[in-house]
Amino acid sequence: MSELFIILIIAAAALYWRAAALSKEIAANAARRECNLNDVQLLDQSVNLIRLSASRDDNDRWRLWRAYRFEYATNGEDRFVGRVTTLGQKVTRIEMETFGPLVH
Repeated sequence: MSELFIILIIAAAALYWRAAALSKEIAANAARRECNLNDVQLLDQSVNLIRLSASRDDNDRWRLWRAYRFEYATNGEDRFVGRVTTLGQKVTRIEMETFGPLVH
């Protein structure tokens, strides 16, 4: 019985890790695309998870809501902050400090 419980915990952790990695890649691609559209430079080529919570999607299913932070520069000197919000594997909002928010 305890072996089964350990296997289930390991499987749940592996599924969470896979979903988190995929969500982070989706957020990084969205930040990169938005920086290219606004002709700014994405700094460090990465996003960082700043918030995690559970929420329901449009189909009333529970999903993990994640907010990621990234930095960008308009002229190579000044750093500005951007934010990508995902619900499950879908980008729901992109905010950039020097531009208005983009809601998907």
